[in-house]
Amino acid sequence: MNYQGKMSRDRALRKQQQLNNLVAAVKKLAKPGDVIVDFCSGGGHVGIVLAHMMPSCQVVLIENKELSLMRAKDRSDELGLNNISFIQANLDYFNGTFNIGVALHACGVATDMVIEHCTKARAAFVISPCCYGFIQNTVKFKYPRSHQFKEILSYKEHMILCRFADQTAVHLPPERKLIGKQCMGLVDLDRAWAAERCNYSVQVTSMEPESCSPKNNMFVGTPV
Repeated sequence: MNYQGKMSRDRALRKQQQLNNLVAAVKKLAKPGDVIVDFCSGGGHVGIVLAHMMPSCQVVLIENKELSLMRAKDRSDELGLNNISFIQANLDYFNGTFNIGVALHACGVATDMVIEHCTKARAAFVISPCCYGFIQNTVKFKYPRSHQFKEILSYKEHMILCRFADQTAVHLPPERKLIGKQCMGLVDLDRAWAAERCNYSVQVTSMEPESCSPKNNMFVGTPV
């Protein structure tokens, strides 16, 4: 067995473990007839599994890259799924009604965009964030997100926290990864507290096993 082959199998296993975590969380929330939106769906790994495992729900994949969406549609057709639909668009442009929003490794500000879409629709959400170093103020989003963090952290200090939160790669020294993981937890606590102000109950958990991804935080939010 060559090294490259081993790497690709390892990566496939980790992706499967990540999917298992998200799917398990969505299954706990979903009811027959629910509309589930897979934001930033890429090649459809999450959405297709959800549609396959929950035939009584409708699944919508939103992705702005045409090639990724075509790949997802081909996979869906191979499985003969009839409870899945595809929208090629930036997630900013989506304004449909839905019950659960899902995003696996939504980069930087995309996590906050997905949370906002869900809170506006009063939909539950299951989100795993990624690329904390890309978080920055935009026209729509200012950081820190929560009042609690705004009282103690400046924007510049929050940016430093985000950059440290990206220091979780496997090859880094354990003490450096621990600091990265703690910073990741703080950035996501800020996001969770901001969502709670929209009358949501939010849990920040870790995907298991921890080895499935250096970015293994997962939000589960439900309207209250």
